[in-house]
Amino acid sequence: MRADRLLSIMLLLRTRDRVTATELAERLEVSERTILRDMEALSAAGVPVYADRGRSGGFSMLDGFRADVSDLTPMETQVLFAYLGLDTFGDLGLSRQLGSALDKLAVNATLGDVNRLREVVHVDRRRWFAGTDDVTHLPGLRRACADRRRVRIRYQSPRDDRPVSRVLDPLGVVENGNRWYLVAYHQGEPRSYRLARVRAVTVLDAPARLPDGASLASVWESLRSAFETGPEPTHAVLRIPAELEDAVRTVLQGQLATGHELSVIRRDAGSVDVSGAYRFRQAVIGMCLGYAGQVQIVAPADLRHEAARVAIAAANAHTTSVAG
Repeated sequence: MRADRLLSIMLLLRTRDRVTATELAERLEVSERTILRDMEALSAAGVPVYADRGRSGGFSMLDGFRADVSDLTPMETQVLFAYLGLDTFGDLGLSRQLGSALDKLAVNATLGDVNRLREVVHVDRRRWFAGTDDVTHLPGLRRACADRRRVRIRYQSPRDDRPVSRVLDPLGVVENGNRWYLVAYHQGEPRSYRLARVRAVTVLDAPARLPDGASLASVWESLRSAFETGPEPTHAVLRIPAELEDAVRTVLQGQLATGHELSVIRRDAGSVDVSGAYRFRQAVIGMCLGYAGQVQIVAPADLRHEAARVAIAAANAHTTSVAG
């Protein structure tokens, strides 16, 4: 509709110093002739737009013009632009709606308001050394959750050799550390499914069967808590050569139990002793053996003795030929 297009032109001019007719035509999917007619209509309606001729010319809006569409303060505007600028909404299939929302916010902001927070805050949600998850099915699952429809997915968990079909009652989707998860009920029990492992989705012609009062935030928090609780952490003191300290501490950080940090309890010119609580006992032993004795378990004694037994068994297993 023309009214929507005229508003979009105003919003674009409000946030840009200058926009060409070609850019406007491409953005709004109309001809340049239509854009020229729209500019004449805006000018006739009292909107202070004007054209600059020449190679670097284009359309501009008079500085200081402000459409009264909201009462956002400059800081509120900065916060919204910084948050809405994340690619989360693109993953959800909402890029077009996001662009429209940002344009409407911009009508009540100066260029300084829009850019100030972005200039000093950058959000990178990617995990270190992690690839990009395939979230092809995220928009469809988001709609199924909103429409409260049952879904059938083909899902390949780390424990399965091939995808397995499951019928789920979806509650919602959760983004955690740039990884998306579907929270759904399977046979009446809440579960989480990583979107990158979903191979196919079929939305069924049946309503989702969700418990009364089920809340996405509370169910997710319960699932996360159960996952992070796990077994009791393994406490250990490790002796690390000074030349390997940075590398080993980087590896150990990824093995720490939730809420724990490494602490140095002794240091000299040749080595450092660090204490920590780790999620998995075998991981501590494996890491130490991987450094071929350069990293030693100082305490507790039972962990040190277990590492010795594992080292002997590993040596025996790797000094014989592998059958087949």
